[in-house]
Amino acid sequence: MSTERGARIVSQSVHEYSVPFDDQSSPLGRYTHLGTDYERRGPGAARLVWRSDGEAGYASVDLAGAGWAGMRHSLSGLFTERDVHLDLARCYPQVRDEYQPRCTGMTLRVRGDGYLKLELKSVDERVLWWATRELCSDDWRDLEFAWSPDGLRRVKFLEWTADPGSRLDVGAVRLLIEMPDIPYEERVFVESYAKLARLYSPKYGTVRYLASQEPGERDSVPASGLFCMATCAAATMGVVKRVAAEQILQKLNATVSALPKAGGLLPVYLRRYGSKYRIHHGTPYSTLGTSIYYHSMLLAAQLLWDAKTLAALAKTVRHIEFARLHDAAGYVLQALDDEGTVASDAAFTQWSGESVLVMLLEAIATGSVAAVPLEGAGRVPDGVGCSAELQSLFYPDFSTRDADVVTGVNWLEARQALLAEQKSYFSEKWPRSAAAKLGFYGLSMGAGSRGEGLVVNGTGSAGKIELIHPHYVLLSGAIDPKPASVYRVLADMEAHGLLPPWGMVENFDKDLDALPLMSAQSAAFECIGAYHLWARSTGRPDHIYRAAEYCPFLWEAARMFYPSSSHW
Repeated sequence: MSTERGARIVSQSVHEYSVPFDDQSSPLGRYTHLGTDYERRGPGAARLVWRSDGEAGYASVDLAGAGWAGMRHSLSGLFTERDVHLDLARCYPQVRDEYQPRCTGMTLRVRGDGYLKLELKSVDERVLWWATRELCSDDWRDLEFAWSPDGLRRVKFLEWTADPGSRLDVGAVRLLIEMPDIPYEERVFVESYAKLARLYSPKYGTVRYLASQEPGERDSVPASGLFCMATCAAATMGVVKRVAAEQILQKLNATVSALPKAGGLLPVYLRRYGSKYRIHHGTPYSTLGTSIYYHSMLLAAQLLWDAKTLAALAKTVRHIEFARLHDAAGYVLQALDDEGTVASDAAFTQWSGESVLVMLLEAIATGSVAAVPLEGAGRVPDGVGCSAELQSLFYPDFSTRDADVVTGVNWLEARQALLAEQKSYFSEKWPRSAAAKLGFYGLSMGAGSRGEGLVVNGTGSAGKIELIHPHYVLLSGAIDPKPASVYRVLADMEAHGLLPPWGMVENFDKDLDALPLMSAQSAAFECIGAYHLWARSTGRPDHIYRAAEYCPFLWEAARMFYPSSSHW
C-alpha cells in the first residue's frame, strides 16, 4: 500500500451526548469520549437536560426566565487532576515534535435561538480563548471555530454556555486535529501509542486501567509493563526520545519492584493507600499478569540495552515460587487470592497464548517447562482473537512455519486459520450489517457494549455475536498475508469515526454503534500490534522481536519450544 502523506485535519469527539447525563449504566453518562469528566454549570443548570430524537441524543437547554447555563468538559484528566492539561500545539504525551498533531479548532453541532459562548480555560479558570455566536435556526448546523494552538499550551477545560433567554440544543462537541506529515503506517502506531500514553501517570509510574479513573484508583500492572515496552520500541523508531523511555523504565520498575508479592506473583491491579501502592482489594495475584509484566519489562530493558535493570528483573523472576503454582496434574494455576494464600482452582489447561505465556515465564524462572498436554491444541478456546496472539506480542518464534515441540502445533497456520474465520464471521452471520459490508472484524476480549464488565467473544462463542473489539485487527495484522489490506480496513474505520486521533474506540457493534472508552488492555494490544504491523509492512527491523533474540532469558525460554529456531 502506498503511504499516505500530507497534513490532514481530522475530528476527535469530546462529547456526543449519546446517552443520558448521569446514566450509571454507561461510562458515557459520566465521562466524555476522551475518558475525562464533564458537568453542567450555571444558575440555569437545572434547565439543561438530555433529550433524544430517537436516533441521537443531545443536550437541550431552555433558559426562558432563567440565568445562563452550560457544559464544562475536561480535555485532559479528571477535574480533580489539577496538574494535568492539554497542550494544543503538542497534543500527544511523550511524542517527539515531528510526530505531534496540533489542535487548530473545534466544531459544535447546534440548533435553536439565542447566544452561545465558547471558552478554553486553564486549570485556574483563566480564559485562554473565547468566541460567541448568535443563533436563529431550527435546523442542525455544524459551527466551526478556529484558533492558533501556539498560545494554548496549558488548556484544561472546554466550555460552552447559553445566555439567559436562549433555547438551544447541542448535539456534539468535537476538536479539529491537524495530523503530521508522516506515512500512514507510522501514524497508526503513533495514534495507538498516544491513547496508551494518556493512561500513564508520570507522577506514580503506572498505567490506570481506564482513563475515567484517577491515577492510583485502579492501576494495571500488565498494562504498565506493556506501555513501558511500547515506549522503548517507540524510542527505536525515533517517535519518543530515548531519555524519556529510560525515565519511564526506571520509574515504573521502581514502583512495581516495591510492591508486596505473593509467591513472587504480582497483582493485576493496584490501588494507592496513603502514599503506598498495594494490591487492589478483591483482585488476584495473577500468573498471566505477572508473565505479561515481566516479559514486557525484560524486553524494555533489552531494547535500551540496560544490563543492570535486565539482570535485576531476571533475578526477581527467578524468585517466583512455581513449585506452589501447579495443580495436581502439573498445570500452572491462574492466580492466588488477594491475601496471597489461597490458590485458584482454575489452571491453564487449554491451548492458548495465555497458557504458553505462563509456561514461558516458568521457563525463564526455572529453566524448564512442565510437560503437560494442553487441551484442544491448535485452536484457542471459542476462537477468541487475543488468545491466539498474546505470545506473539513478545516472541517472533510463534510466527515461523515450524511446529513447537511442546504443543506440537504450527502456530502461524493456526493463527492465520482463526484470522480467516474472524474476517468471514460478520459476512456469514450478519450479511446485511455495516460491519459485513465494510469488512470489519474482531471478536476478542474487552469492555461490554455499554462499558459494563468484561466480555469474551470469539468465532466459536454461542449465539450470533454482534460486538467487535477492533484491537484484534492490529493484533493479527503482522500475520495477515496482505498487510496492505489491514491498513485499508483501518482507513475505513477512520472514515467512520472508529479510529480517531486518540486511538481506536473500545468496541462497536455490527451497525457501527461505538463505545469510545479508553481502556489500558485494548490500548496496549492496539499499540504493540500496530508496532509489529508497521515493521512487517515497511520492512523495517522489528526491534521488539530482535530484543527477544538478544535477551538471553527470553531466548533460552523460546528454545524450550523451538530448539533449532533461528528467526533472524
